[in-house]
Amino acid sequence: MMTVSENIFHELDFFAVSFALGILLVLVYDCLRIFRRLVRHGVVWISLEDLCYWIFTAFVVFAMLYQKNDGLIRGFSIGGILLGMLLYNHLISRYTVKYIARALKKVIRLIHKTWRILTAPFRKAASKASNKCSIFAGKIRKFKKNFNKRLKRAGKLIRIGISKK
Repeated sequence: MMTVSENIFHELDFFAVSFALGILLVLVYDCLRIFRRLVRHGVVWISLEDLCYWIFTAFVVFAMLYQKNDGLIRGFSIGGILLGMLLYNHLISRYTVKYIARALKKVIRLIHKTWRILTAPFRKAASKASNKCSIFAGKIRKFKKNFNKRLKRAGKLIRIGISKK
């Protein structure tokens, strides 16, 4: 049988896990918000992402309740989750999203610039090759046009020659 202090310790542990889970859930949503700042997309995708997030959240909360409290929903556990979510959201979240998104944008820009510099010779060579190919294709079109004219002229001469006899 548990003593009173062990019971209180168990309840305090359960509240702390609930509080930490609330923080973790908002942190996961912050990752989603950072992704949205990096990759713009429409209302349908945002709604789908939110639906998936809340389904994920429901499973995680259920798993925590099942593991820590045999699946019993207790008011203070939901309160702990909400308190963790609210405190993290109001104190840390806005700065986390803002500065991490800004830093990642800078990293992406740096990678993009580096990629452009590294691939510049290949792009230039491809452009020159494309120009050469277009010049060659133009010459082929001109040759084909002249060849078709000559064939038509020869066909007419053959028809005229056949009809005269």
